[in-house]
Amino acid sequence: MKQWEVLNSCLKNAKVIDLSPTIEKGMPKFPTHPAIVIDPTVTHEHDGYYCQTLNMGEHTGAHVDVPPHIIPSMKDKTMETYPGNILLAPAVKYDVYKFGKKEGERITRDEILQLEKEMGDKAKEGEIVLLNFDWMKYWTCGAGWKKYAMGEPGLSEDAVALFAERKVKAVGSDTIACDTPMTNGVEDFSYGHKKYWLPNEIFIMEMINNMDKLPDRFYFMAIPLKIKNGSGSPIRPIAIVN
Repeated sequence: MKQWEVLNSCLKNAKVIDLSPTIEKGMPKFPTHPAIVIDPTVTHEHDGYYCQTLNMGEHTGAHVDVPPHIIPSMKDKTMETYPGNILLAPAVKYDVYKFGKKEGERITRDEILQLEKEMGDKAKEGEIVLLNFDWMKYWTCGAGWKKYAMGEPGLSEDAVALFAERKVKAVGSDTIACDTPMTNGVEDFSYGHKKYWLPNEIFIMEMINNMDKLPDRFYFMAIPLKIKNGSGSPIRPIAIVN
């Protein structure tokens, strides 16, 4: 049996969980990023068919960051230089919300290790980490969107370094800036983006949805767009849970 036949056999009856928020008008965005514009440019009434025009940044909704987003010395590592399978891997969910951190606060290495002991599992080399801060409870496309977008907890330097030492493939979160603590729209230092993850080509994903529906371990799949000179890309992440 060919590999794609094995894959088809496994996937056709698999339980799939969609991990992306809907791309829509008014959705939260990082404070300095462009807002999304969705226009029903072509309509049945006017043109005989329907087609919208999208105007949005590379880091809209669920998305992945690659090194040039933050690291100017890695401009040769833009989105189109990576293969399409960079975000296909076994994954482990960390329910870090259990530590009750508030915006601007950091989760430590010892707390991550404590959580792994409780889980009886940990992310290994080549796997993907998803950090569940339970922050999607603040997601709204209404006037309160800034609650989600302008404040969040993050990770301490030693916690960020732990996953880098493990040589994980990517780290994602349900927040707008992953490891970066933020208060009232002001970022604290981001050890993942600037020191340990992106410089080592450990990809960062943000605004991941529906983590409350996930088991601790599953298979993660997402494919970025092949954007020329891209600093990142929107993704449609899914989890295969059985």
